[in-house]
Amino acid sequence: MKKRKKFKKKQIVGLIGLLCVLVVLGVAASYVLYGHWPWKKTIFVSGNYVAVNDRLRLNRFTESDYSEENGRAQYLGGTYRTGVDVSVFQESIDWAQVAGDGIDFAMVRAGSRSYTTGALRADKNLKQNVKGAAQNGLDVGVYFFSQAITEAEAVEEARFLLEQIDGLPLTLPVVFDWEQVQTDADSELVSRTLNVDGSTVTSCALAFFHTMEEAGYSCMLYCNGETGYFTYDLSRLQDYPVWYASYSTSWPNFYYGVDLWQYTDSGTVKGISGAVDLNLLPVDKGSVLLSGNTAAS
Repeated sequence: MKKRKKFKKKQIVGLIGLLCVLVVLGVAASYVLYGHWPWKKTIFVSGNYVAVNDRLRLNRFTESDYSEENGRAQYLGGTYRTGVDVSVFQESIDWAQVAGDGIDFAMVRAGSRSYTTGALRADKNLKQNVKGAAQNGLDVGVYFFSQAITEAEAVEEARFLLEQIDGLPLTLPVVFDWEQVQTDADSELVSRTLNVDGSTVTSCALAFFHTMEEAGYSCMLYCNGETGYFTYDLSRLQDYPVWYASYSTSWPNFYYGVDLWQYTDSGTVKGISGAVDLNLLPVDKGSVLLSGNTAAS
């Protein structure tokens, strides 16, 4: 009968060391290939694995909560409201017709920053759109198209916005809408936000919000899948409702909490010439978006 071969202490230590090296290499390979550590929960988004955090506010909706009829999304889980978001690009709007076509609220662009020069500008139709919508019974909020690349610029945008909306009858939040503008390769125009990192953009949003809150306004964050998953650090923005844009899905399939869903940029509404963005707001369990804006009341 053959005796079992006994491993020497040095051999055991060597095997343990080799195992540790293999584990470290596997962890490193996972980070290099997928951009996250293997112990993090991930989902597949736009061809990439994205680490997600279940400790944040999560999306409470499912695909079965939504349907579509005549080009408009419907929420099957309870009461909902349909809204538009507009700017000077919609030109003159007949708000009486808009209200009569099943529209309950409007998000109006108040201003923007140039993606090339950085100049601030007010939307020329801001006041007439806010007043026209409110006079016809619609709830109204505003958004600012930001191209801030520093916290100081975000504060500057907020202070500029405060001047534009002073005295306007707002009942919905003020929205920070930061988007990275892509320019053509052969264009002479260069987007000033191309090299801004996500941490900086998140800090810009917070600086904007804090400035608006000091003046008494409630705030909301606008994002899409790109900025929601790959730009913003949502763990720092959990105190704010989210306006999520997704046109190619039948429901707002963002992993994290969604309060307002922008579901198309090609909607049709009486009183508005041409295409317009349409939005759906579920209110079955109450909504922070309908709590009013104290600074405007």
